[in-house]
Amino acid sequence: MSNFEFLKNINKDLFLLASEAEKLFKDGYFEQCMSQTRRFAENMCRLVMQDRAQPSDSFDMMLATLKDTPSPSEEEKEFLDDLYFLKKAGNEAAHSIKSGNNADAGKKALECLERAFESSLNFAVFFCKSDSKLLNLVFDEELLMTGRKSEAAALQEEYTARKKKELAENKNKKNSSKTALKEKSQKVRKKSKKTNLELYEEYLEAKKERQKKNKMFKNKSLLREIAETILAGIIIYIGYLLIFPK
Repeated sequence: MSNFEFLKNINKDLFLLASEAEKLFKDGYFEQCMSQTRRFAENMCRLVMQDRAQPSDSFDMMLATLKDTPSPSEEEKEFLDDLYFLKKAGNEAAHSIKSGNNADAGKKALECLERAFESSLNFAVFFCKSDSKLLNLVFDEELLMTGRKSEAAALQEEYTARKKKELAENKNKKNSSKTALKEKSQKVRKKSKKTNLELYEEYLEAKKERQKKNKMFKNKSLLREIAETILAGIIIYIGYLLIFPK
């Protein structure tokens, strides 16, 4: 079993190249492993380029074209960074005078395999439109050496999948809350406009009522003034009678 097992149903040629790189690493051929991952990266780059790449285009030329992509996504940046690393490491291994089949070369070869793994996941999901769950996979060193998946890698993949699910659910909840808040705000604004219109109508009615009351008050004031004048006359007359009786 291989770390690149998922590539079998996506691109068998890439799977075979990656599997051969893993085999070279297990056998201790670290320089050859790095050269193989470079070959793997170049072929994957050509698949991404499609008609934009001519058969005679070098790896450098294809990478330069990809680098000029306007507004690249984070995944595209990571993919390009991995390809550059694999190209450089593979070139150094192929042109090195000294033998590099030692511990340091082993570390670099292992990183090349990990980079090839990560770039192939991006290739599968973002270029070949495979299931995004593939991005939960992790490079398993035990699987590389023994052909059996380690428990640690399985747990890490399970944890990654769970965290991504939680993040997606939280994002959906947040988006739902924003949508609900926006709808509520729109309803409030609509209600506010309706209330203002009603208030204006009430204001006009109140104004009419005040005018009506003022008119009545004026009429009442005039009557009261007449009544008071008459009452005053009566009081004066009664006083006069009391003071000057007949």
